[in-house]
Parts: sequence; structure tokens; C-alpha cells
Amino acid sequence: MIGRSLLAASALLIAAAVALVAMLVTSVPETPEAPETLVAAGLGAPVSIRFDDRARPFVRSESLADAFYALGWLHVRDRRWQLELLRRAGQGRLAELLGPSAYETDAALRTAGVPALGRALAERARPDTLSLVDAWLAGAELARRQFSRPPEFVLLAAEPARLTRADVFAVGAIMAFDSANNLDNELLRLALADALDAERAALFLGDEARPDDAAYVFDPEGSGETLTPGPAAQDPPGLGSLDAARRFVAALRAPLRTPVVTGSSAWAVAPTRSAGGAALFAFDSHDGWSMPSLLYEAHLFWRDEEGRPRRLRGFTVPGLPGVINGFTERIAWGLTNIGDSQDLFVERWADEARTRVLGPEGPEAVERRSETVPVRFSDPRTLVVERTRHGPLVSRDPPLSLAWSGQRLDEGGIDALLDLNRARSWAEADRALDALAAPSANATYADVTGRIATRVHGTLPVRGAGLGRYPQAGDRAGVGWQGWIASADLPRRVDPPRGWVAAANARSLPPDASVLVSADNAPGYRARRLRSLLDGDVRFSPEDFRRMQLDVHDTQAERLLRAQHELLADSEFDDDLAERFFRELEAFARDPEARGDSAGMLAYAYWYQALITELFEAELGEDLTRRLARASYPLSHAVDELLLAPWTPDAHWSHW
Repeated sequence: MIGRSLLAASALLIAAAVALVAMLVTSVPETPEAPETLVAAGLGAPVSIRFDDRARPFVRSESLADAFYALGWLHVRDRRWQLELLRRAGQGRLAELLGPSAYETDAALRTAGVPALGRALAERARPDTLSLVDAWLAGAELARRQFSRPPEFVLLAAEPARLTRADVFAVGAIMAFDSANNLDNELLRLALADALDAERAALFLGDEARPDDAAYVFDPEGSGETLTPGPAAQDPPGLGSLDAARRFVAALRAPLRTPVVTGSSAWAVAPTRSAGGAALFAFDSHDGWSMPSLLYEAHLFWRDEEGRPRRLRGFTVPGLPGVINGFTERIAWGLTNIGDSQDLFVERWADEARTRVLGPEGPEAVERRSETVPVRFSDPRTLVVERTRHGPLVSRDPPLSLAWSGQRLDEGGIDALLDLNRARSWAEADRALDALAAPSANATYADVTGRIATRVHGTLPVRGAGLGRYPQAGDRAGVGWQGWIASADLPRRVDPPRGWVAAANARSLPPDASVLVSADNAPGYRARRLRSLLDGDVRFSPEDFRRMQLDVHDTQAERLLRAQHELLADSEFDDDLAERFFRELEAFARDPEARGDSAGMLAYAYWYQALITELFEAELGEDLTRRLARASYPLSHAVDELLLAPWTPDAHWSHW
């Protein structure tokens, strides 16, 4: 009897597994060998879609609206579940589908102001933008009716809803917020300040702009100006536990979190530096590896009102009409993350009831509003959002306010992105970038006339004190945001005499160092490598650029291991394995090419991790050291300071 029951149970499990596999296989749309033709109500003319051998779509249509109709159809056909998560994250409605486990994320996103930004973007959108959004929505609805539910919906017993304008702008809002993400670093530095004395904390908190931090991509001579902030930053105020704030940040990151994040790079050379006599452009995107990718490649072809052939090709985000990074028949552009548009402020409660916080002139009321959050499998929950003059409270104990430019934007959005997509010259692209308020980024550009350019865009604050590396005390006068940096004052460089422009997430200062874009940037290793490859009299070909994009020279390893040469050369070894390890490290220092088969690269990675433990764990403890190891920007700058700065007894930690 028991044997028959086990056999029956096994048969049911096998049948369920077979059914699940079949559902997964059939849920993936087939890529037709022949072009697909869309003929449907809402299209001005039939649209042809051809897929290449990598399943990338090539859309041919008679108008841009029809091309966006096809893009909406493709997004839903290929990425419906991903799109569902993005649009729900942007509206703070994940728990409505996923249940109580997603409530904290909804609460964090609503508190930060992401859904409010989406609503504001929709309210401000121009009629021509809404017309293109509606075309995308019509194509999305056609695909929803044509294709079966993705397996995620089946497993959750949910139906894909008809998408609306609000969903499109919600995706735009969550993408803007996810790119403005230095909250983690500010909280980490605050924790480091609590754990260390002032001398050691200065390694992570220093508000001076060290010349070696930057690529100075807007300074053609590389003279290394340093930025002097306005009023001096105050020492970070002492705090208790930051667990609540850390949970808030973790909840914010959940919808788009990916396990591996790489750095973005972009560069272009003028015709005078090109073997073919035309400007050359290269770009890679700053996005984590995930399955599926955050981005969706598409190639759109149409004719404009004057009958001219147009094209728009590059990377889109499922749920968002338009191309984020790409090229047209006349221009090419790429956006690399830069700019600090977030700050935390440490408040102090003014009364036991916690209804007011201290301001520079005394107690100030905390604004409160309530909203209802739908939660599947549970009753709706009431979220109370509290706001100080700096921004919403993301933690009550201790009270921390978040200032983010997206909470205060009054212009820019999908309008600006679509204007950039349709630009035919630098003047038109520059105007579009002036209006592209969030996320802030560094745009690198080239066009068919031979013009090359790079510029920062986005809405960035004028800080009252400090450089935004760590939270300021909210009750001190003059530390809050004083307004916005004018677009005309943001760094830019057009057709520089050196014949090239580049960006790689490193600090960007204008030649006169007049404004602060960000002091929380990648170390200048990638930017320095680009400079070394682009400087000189070489005339580049597309093949040269392909080789540069595959370049694996590790400038960081080269500099750090060179600084440790004597230590490595004089090491004594207890066994053959240790000796082999250090010899591999020495060989890698001479030729730091991070190839996949390099034992030296593996030795360097292990050495670097061991170095982090040796440098910091005795002072910081295991948990804080582990958090620091995951924060690439603060960690890299601290390691560089300790290993590369001139050594003096007062300049380094005692155990080093």
C-alpha cells in the first residue's frame, strides 16, 4: 500500500515537473525566420519586424508612432514579467501582487517619492510625447491579447493587466531613482565615523577633492584642480543604531538588485584622430548582470513627416518608449552615471511625542500624510510618511531625512529623452540634455559632421556645506540645499583640441572647478587607462575601438602592486605553494592583463581581498569590514590612500 502511494506521488511529481518544463518552454516566444508583419487597428500602415541570428528585432515602419507601437508589442512579447515588476516598483504596488513580503519595498519607494515622481512626469508630459506613449501602449495591448501568460503570472494565479500611461511614467521614475544611488555610501560612512576616532575616520570622510580621485575629463591638460566647497562640512553627528536606515535602503534596492555590477565607459575621437576621416564613438552601459538583462536592444526604422529615412537604434528599458543609449542616422550618444542627487540629513527630535524636529531656529513641525498600500493575501496597510524641510524621514530612530532631486523636479522627463532620440545635431541634443533632469549622467556624443562632445546633465543641488559624502546635521544653519546648479554651469567640452572625449564614472570637474557634480565617484583607473590609450597621434579605426572595448589591462593592480614591490620581492616563504603564489603576483605586476586564464589575476584578487581584511577588520570588525568590501568607491579610495600616499607615521593606521 505504501509502495503504491509512493509510486503515485512520484508519478504526480514527474507529471508536475513535465508540465512546468513545458510551460517554461512554450512561454518563450519563437523567433521567426521570416519577417513578422504587424497589421492591427491603431497602426498607420503595416509594420515589418525582422529578427537577426541573436533574436534582436529590426522594425521597419512608415512613422515613428508605428515604430513605437511595434516596440510596445516587442516589450510585452519578450519581457512581460520584467515589465510587470518595473511598473509595480515605480508605483509602490509590488505587495499587491507578491504579498506581505514586498510591503517594505513598497513603503520605502513611496516614502522616497518614486510614485510621486511618476505621477508628476505624467502630468507634465507634452501632447506629442503622450501620443507616442499611446502608440507604445496600443502595441503592448496587442501583444497582451496575442500571447499566453508568462509562467510567473500562472504560478501566482494572476492576469497581466492592460497597461496605462501611468505604468509607462512609473517605469521612468524607478529608473531615475535607481541611478541616483549613493545612499548606501552615506550610511556606510556614517557607520565608519561612529566606529573610528576622527583621525582614522578622515580616511573615509575627507571632504577635500584629492587630485588622484579624478579623471578631470573636462580638463584637457589634466592640471588637477581641486574643488573647494562653500561652508566647511560639520563633523558627522553621533548616532545609535543605523539598522532601520539600512533596512530602508535594502528595501529600495530589492526591485532592481543584481549580483554583479560593472563600470560604464564611453569615448569618441574627432575626424582628425580617425583613420577613416569620420568621428568614431564607443560606449558600454553601467548595468548589473542579470537574467534577463535590464536592457532590451531594438532597431527602429521609419520616415519622418518630410519623407526622410530615420532610424533609432540602441538599448531600451522594457516599459519605457525610447532609446536610453544608442544612435540614429546622424548622432550617437551614451550616458554614464555621474552626479550626486541625494543627501541624508540627521535630524533631532524636539519633543518626546516626536512630532517636531529641531531646526536652526528652534522646533519645526514634521508634516505627516497617510496612504493605503494594497497587500495581497492580507488586509491593506496604512503607511504614514513623515517629512521635514529636508525631505521624507527614512528612519525614525535615529531620524534621517532624505533629500533627492526627484522629489522636487518641475521639468524634464520622457519628453527630453524622446527629444534626444529625434535630435539631428549637437545643438538639438544639447537642448534635450538641458531638459533631461533625472537621472543625472555624463553624456558622450559624436555625429556625422565630425563633432564630438561630453557634458554633464541632470538636476543637481547646490549644497550649503560639504561635498555630500556623508549626512549633515539637519538642525545646523546653512547645511541644506540652497538651490540647483544651472544647466549652463554644468561641465561640458565640445570639440577639444586634443581630439577625444571620454567618461568612466570618475569625478568630473569643469576647468574652473566652479560647481560640484559629485564627490562620490569611481576611482580614476578606467578613465586613466582611456587617457593613456587615446592620447598621442594615433589615428583610430573601428577595429582599434573594438580592441579597446575588450581591453583587460588592470591599472589598479599595476599601481598597487608596484607600490608593494619591495614587500613582495623580499618576502620569505614557508612552503612551495606560498612562493608560487607570490611569484605569480610578481609576474602579474609586470604584465597586469586580466585574462580569463591568468593565474596572476586570480592571485591578485585573492591578495586584494586578504589586504582588505588585514587593513580594516581589526579596527572595524567583521560586519562593517564586509560592508566596506562591497562598497567599491569608498573602499578603493581608502586602499589607494593607504598604499599610494606618501608614508608618514601620522598618515596611516597604527597596525599598517
